[in-house]
Amino acid sequence: MSSVWLVLVLWIFVNALIKVIQASSCAKIHTPASVVLAGSPVSVSCSIEDDCPLTKGKDFRVAWKMNNHFVPSNLSYQESNRTYGVIIPTLPDTEASIACAVCEEENCQIVNGVRVKAGYPPPVPKNLRCSLNLSSKKRFLCQWDPGQEKANLTTNYTLSIFRVISKKVTCDQYLIQSGAHFFFIPQKSSGLLSEVQINVTAVNVLGNATSETLKLIPMETAMFDPPEINRIEADVLGCLNYSWRLAKPQLWLMTPISLELRLKTVDNQQDNELALRFTKQQGSIINVCDLFHGTNYSTTMRVKYSSLSKWSKWSEWSDPKIATTIMTAPTGSLDTWLKMNDQNAQLYWKPSKNFRANGWNLSYTVESKKPKKTLCKTQESHCRFNLTDKVEKIYLRANNAAASSDHTEVPVYWNKGLGSVSNFSVHHQSETSVLIVWGGTPASLSVTGYVLEWRSLCETPAAPLSFTLMDKNISSTILTGLSPYKPYEMSIYPKYDKGIGSPHILVAYSSQKAPSVVPELNVMEISHSYVKLHWDEIPLEQRNGFIQGYTVYFWNETNNIKVIKTEETSVVVRHLQPLTKYKALLAVHTMGGSKNGSDVLDLATRDIDGIEMVLFVIPACIGLSLLVIIVFAYFGKHERLKMCLWPIIPDPANSSIKRWTTTDSVQGMPPFKEEKEPVLVYLSHFSLLDLDEKEPFKSDYVKENQWSRDIDSRDDSHSSFQTCVRNDSEHDRDSIPYATVVFGGPYQNHSSCPPAYVRSESTQPLLGADDPGSPPPYENVSPSGSVSKVQRFTTFPQNSTESEENEELWEEFPMLRSLAIRDTDHI
Repeated sequence: MSSVWLVLVLWIFVNALIKVIQASSCAKIHTPASVVLAGSPVSVSCSIEDDCPLTKGKDFRVAWKMNNHFVPSNLSYQESNRTYGVIIPTLPDTEASIACAVCEEENCQIVNGVRVKAGYPPPVPKNLRCSLNLSSKKRFLCQWDPGQEKANLTTNYTLSIFRVISKKVTCDQYLIQSGAHFFFIPQKSSGLLSEVQINVTAVNVLGNATSETLKLIPMETAMFDPPEINRIEADVLGCLNYSWRLAKPQLWLMTPISLELRLKTVDNQQDNELALRFTKQQGSIINVCDLFHGTNYSTTMRVKYSSLSKWSKWSEWSDPKIATTIMTAPTGSLDTWLKMNDQNAQLYWKPSKNFRANGWNLSYTVESKKPKKTLCKTQESHCRFNLTDKVEKIYLRANNAAASSDHTEVPVYWNKGLGSVSNFSVHHQSETSVLIVWGGTPASLSVTGYVLEWRSLCETPAAPLSFTLMDKNISSTILTGLSPYKPYEMSIYPKYDKGIGSPHILVAYSSQKAPSVVPELNVMEISHSYVKLHWDEIPLEQRNGFIQGYTVYFWNETNNIKVIKTEETSVVVRHLQPLTKYKALLAVHTMGGSKNGSDVLDLATRDIDGIEMVLFVIPACIGLSLLVIIVFAYFGKHERLKMCLWPIIPDPANSSIKRWTTTDSVQGMPPFKEEKEPVLVYLSHFSLLDLDEKEPFKSDYVKENQWSRDIDSRDDSHSSFQTCVRNDSEHDRDSIPYATVVFGGPYQNHSSCPPAYVRSESTQPLLGADDPGSPPPYENVSPSGSVSKVQRFTTFPQNSTESEENEELWEEFPMLRSLAIRDTDHI
């Protein structure tokens, strides 16, 4: 069975091979150009052989395929009897396969084909540049940028070099391999010191393009190796002499070349850098003058062929060499700042703009002349010493190995603590600088200048004090050279003609950012309903700005989040659930940013213990008991509480005269206990009038009407008096005493002299007799039952006869409250 399948496969393969051989000998295909300009039409023709087995004795037609897809029939045509053609307007890609096929009905067999490419002429080479390497091989390298090349078309380059030799122009051309964009020109084709012209041409099947011509002297393009400084001598004050040479591969060059020296003071003695250029021949001496005396200079050198050519490039800098100019005595003055604290003095100084050390290993001497005394010697920029009241000036001088400078005079101001500036502020300028603004000094003092001082707060050991002196007309300055994210203490001192003012001090940052670290949360106290958290302050050097506050995020397993913001270093979280797990996270904020902690604190609240339960239950029970007692007391003593808390004010329009008894007077009144003499009646206000024995009533008119009441006789031991009550009902127990009371009976025999005129001070409306619409006026009732009408505010008659008719004067009675008087002898 397997042999049958093998025979079948072989038969199919042989049959297909025979057809291919037959088809390959059937036609010839031709195209005018296998590479065309992109966008151009493509013409292809196919000639069918007479003995083609695919067409002999058969009815056939010719079809065209491009990239295995049939070409529309309207693009094809028949040139002759057995020659067919096709014209394709443009290729769909940079390369296409076009085939001729013989078709019998729907069966088509490709008989021949051709590949056609589409592209562009080569782009113009750009940025042609050449450079000479002065190593032992002295190679002259030229390079260029090819532009955007098409990968389907091969581009070749030709480098051409033109030079004049004996007034004749010669040309050397070099064919460069495809894909290479550089070439090393042999030394024989380029004179290193003569001018040459160089260009490069790109060529492909569609055209060529030539770059711009480059004119140069090969030596101008040379990159020298760093030169060497052999020796530096200081033989003249303020001058240095340099001996130098080129590197070994360039020692053969003896033409003048350009040099540049860079001199920099060592350790920034003068914070000055010099760059000097010369044109010298190798082996000559370079002399540099006008340098600082006694100053260490570090010198480096570099060279190039010509300073006039745009092609010349500087070499790398040579290794530095250090030399020192001849020393002399320091010159110039020092800026000084003297701070006094009683007799303790601190003197700070720094070089002024005109100060020259003129040497090294500087030391300083502080001394006084009256009395002549050396106060301190130091190599630092500050010192401490004691001064007596007699010293008015001290002197500072700088010393080096050669000599000492002139004295800098420092005045001593014993007056301190004068007026300070009223406005002092620091503003951000950059990461390392701030703008400082100040102003406002006492008008009574004459300002001669200002001293601004500053120091870093987070250096260990403590940073030295820095200061600057400013003119009196300056009110702002920019302070530079600060470290970012570090705090500085800044102070401004006004200087007066009589002394130094008090400082105005601020702490400032040149720039701020988020803190470097976040403190760790600690649990100080925890219970069933609250937890107290605490954290340490961030170290000053890690704050990176002013701390604006803290945020504590507190949540439980159900993501019930509490956000607590505070400026303290502790916080209490309340209203928590007992036996519940919680998590806490701390965030710190500055003006420059915020930082969240990386460690989450896990904690759990406690259960309620017995002591806490007792402390909670006992107060609750006591409070509930008091509430019950108050409620029962209120409902049980409602009337008495009502009289104490809400006394009833009677209406004068509905009041009448009644006789008052002790029993009536105490009804509805709160009890009162007094050790000596209990008083059962409380009055808001009342006055007492006693009947005068000498003067009779001015009017004995008695009016009887429906308002009068019979007066019951009482026991002689009690006072008999009249009053006005609020209601017409005699038995109204809610009457309020509020009136003027006239005493009769036993009061007629009283020896004391009553006041002549009495009137209630009540603000309640009074009953007026002249008002026709008002009720009848109150009546004056005597103990015997008669009533006399008297004028308002009249005096009582002075009558000594006790048996005469009791006369009482009632004048515009206000509301009368219950009265009860047990013993009239004490009234």
